[in-house]
Amino acid sequence: MAKDLILLGEAAARGATMLEVRCQRCDRHGRLAVARLLAQYGPDAALRDIMQAQIGACPNRDNAQLQNRCNPHCPDLVWLFGASEPG
Repeated sequence: MAKDLILLGEAAARGATMLEVRCQRCDRHGRLAVARLLAQYGPDAALRDIMQAQIGACPNRDNAQLQNRCNPHCPDLVWLFGASEPG
């Protein structure tokens, strides 16, 4: 069975110091310091939950239409947990 949650501590253990977060539906984006996130949420926090918590100021966070609701993702996870690092 595939693992569906990536924990903050796992990303830190793989060497992540900053995580880029981007919305898949708008141009909002930012970078989050892993050390600050560890202090705030702890190593057992799911990255999915952290990203949802970090979009608090997004005007589309609670949009009634699901296709317009903010949808954050972390492109860094591809190279942290994927087959190859970015070039």
